[in-house]
Amino acid sequence: MKISYLLSTITAISYVLASPQEAPITSDLHKLEKRYQKVRVAKSTTTTTSEETPKPWIRTIYSSVVEIVTPTVIQSVTFSAKPPLETDYPQPWVSLNKQGQPKTIIPEIKNGLTKKPSPSYSTYFQTPTTVTYSYEDLKAHNMDPSAYHEEVEFIDEDKTYVSLNPIIRCTPDRYFMKNLARDVSSAPFCTPHENVELRMGEIYFITWYTKFFDDEVKKVKLHFSYIKEDLKRKGMKKREVESAFFTTEWIDNINGLYPLDIQEDWLLDEFYQSVSVSIQPDNVSDDDFNLLQDSTVFKILRRSKVGKKTKEEKALEDEGITDDSAYYVVMSIPTVVAFSALGMYFFLWLTRKDRDVSSIRAKVWKSQHKILGKFKPKGNNRKYSELPQFDNKGKKQ
Repeated sequence: MKISYLLSTITAISYVLASPQEAPITSDLHKLEKRYQKVRVAKSTTTTTSEETPKPWIRTIYSSVVEIVTPTVIQSVTFSAKPPLETDYPQPWVSLNKQGQPKTIIPEIKNGLTKKPSPSYSTYFQTPTTVTYSYEDLKAHNMDPSAYHEEVEFIDEDKTYVSLNPIIRCTPDRYFMKNLARDVSSAPFCTPHENVELRMGEIYFITWYTKFFDDEVKKVKLHFSYIKEDLKRKGMKKREVESAFFTTEWIDNINGLYPLDIQEDWLLDEFYQSVSVSIQPDNVSDDDFNLLQDSTVFKILRRSKVGKKTKEEKALEDEGITDDSAYYVVMSIPTVVAFSALGMYFFLWLTRKDRDVSSIRAKVWKSQHKILGKFKPKGNNRKYSELPQFDNKGKKQ
């Protein structure tokens, strides 16, 4: 009896071990959900942290044109990257600071709202077009059959190639005010801002509003020129510009940006140089182009710099004084005061015998040696004998 019970127990255990068991669905789904979230969030088509360039990819444009797209990495920003398969989640984008350095912005969805979303450009890159409708086109119930209706519609631009640029685009609402009075717009430039410092060894993006020029403009050139400013002219912002020391090739205006890599020979063996950048459209000839027109000014510096700026240096920069001439002026002030004091001393010493200060000395001596009880004579004072007399009884004599 015991043997049969033992055999039945072993058989039951063997059956349980041999039978396939279903995996815990809840646990596996939880792990899969976590993994999906990590993979989904990690997708980015804008930036890369490695120096490895993504591989080329194929796409079809204009319904039937097949092209091979080759990504490019500049300052950790990937241009022409392959779009992700998942498009329902906000994609990262790249912002620029005042110097034109990139920073990746990752949107966040909290409580159904998107924080730090990709920038919207309103109608800045749309073309207003007047469309005329007839009665046959609209069939409006309140329209006369012989009438026509005109309406201005904004036609969106061709985003075939601009969509491959992850960097925020320049628009008029991102212009800054320049000059000491901050009364001149920076158009067409958004970055870099005026008088910022760009250091050698870094790459900065110069951006401009592409619609600033006529629609016929397809190519532009950037001109970089040295700015000469002396101390007398700094406050008035009068500048002298020679010919450009560097000019780019003709580049596509539609991109609206240019990566600037400062070269050492641009500094001319100095620690810094003031530089002006201007943009020339292809519908303006070299002879008619003005290097100072619609330009913005900034400084290029060597990479290393000792110490931080003091409050005095920042105050001088706010006044438009940036070179060593300001220190020469500050150092000359005590010298001028010392020479003035020394000259006054010698003048007084040489003219010591020609001055009569006795009256001044007497007046000072009298003011320091006053006699108490001394009254000045006055017209209403009378002699003692003229005063009324009284006897011992108080009667007037």
